[in-house]
Amino acid sequence: MPLAFSSLPALRALALGLVAALATGCGALITPAREVEIGRGVDGELRKQYQLVDADDPVATFARDFVAPLQAGSAKFRNPSEIGGFKVSVIADDKLVNAFAAPGGYTYISTGLLLSAESCAEIAGVMGHELAHVTQKHGVKAIEQAMAAQQIADLILGQGTLSSQAAVTILNILQSTKFSRDDEAEADGVGLQIAAAAAYNPYGLAAFFQKLLKLERGGMPEILSSHPATDSRIRAVKTEIQKRYPNRYQEAEVKTQPCQKTKLQLDEVKQRIRDKRLKLAPKAGQT
Repeated sequence: MPLAFSSLPALRALALGLVAALATGCGALITPAREVEIGRGVDGELRKQYQLVDADDPVATFARDFVAPLQAGSAKFRNPSEIGGFKVSVIADDKLVNAFAAPGGYTYISTGLLLSAESCAEIAGVMGHELAHVTQKHGVKAIEQAMAAQQIADLILGQGTLSSQAAVTILNILQSTKFSRDDEAEADGVGLQIAAAAAYNPYGLAAFFQKLLKLERGGMPEILSSHPATDSRIRAVKTEIQKRYPNRYQEAEVKTQPCQKTKLQLDEVKQRIRDKRLKLAPKAGQT
């Protein structure tokens, strides 16, 4: 329920409290309910910028089914019910090799990433990483650090849904912010555990990073620029896997791992994309 303040001093006191909280970097100014509202607003703006696959299309169904076991695997880090679960959409752009998760569990994967992946273990690694950014509240912290205390006060005290202007501001923050090295390392470590909990080989994350390195060196545009792949990062992921799961997984098995609990397998999904058999959702604001 929104808070009500009857005096200006009370509002000033709240702002001062927010400044103090920001200074401590507590990352707890945005409640889960407000986080979902932020994500819903960001989703609305993304739908104006990108062409999404219709929710009823088999490829969109595949993406939701694919993420469901990962969501279950993420529960040890954060209860998904806190944000109403992960809301998964597919961006229809074959040249875009990317995935993205906004606060509140709004999660996106591009057709370009699906086409680029060789196995479902690779996709699981990437999506586990994206879910980890939500479970660890990296996006929320980025918003809190970028916005002034008064802006956050207005956000928290606002009535109803997030305004379009506020959603644009937050989307710009999320798109322009590169997570810190520590946040990315945490998302890698948590993400590979989420993938393993969903019965995927966690080496899939390292395998996809290796693919990204080749794409980057080849000059391919619009890749996962917010999650740069480096040789040292790949080594760190492999070291973490060996530490957590000694002798349990083999890198060679990544290429042959099928998708878990999906009606379509990856080859079928790729064929639908290549054949242009996707039902597309109208962009926001269009009829």
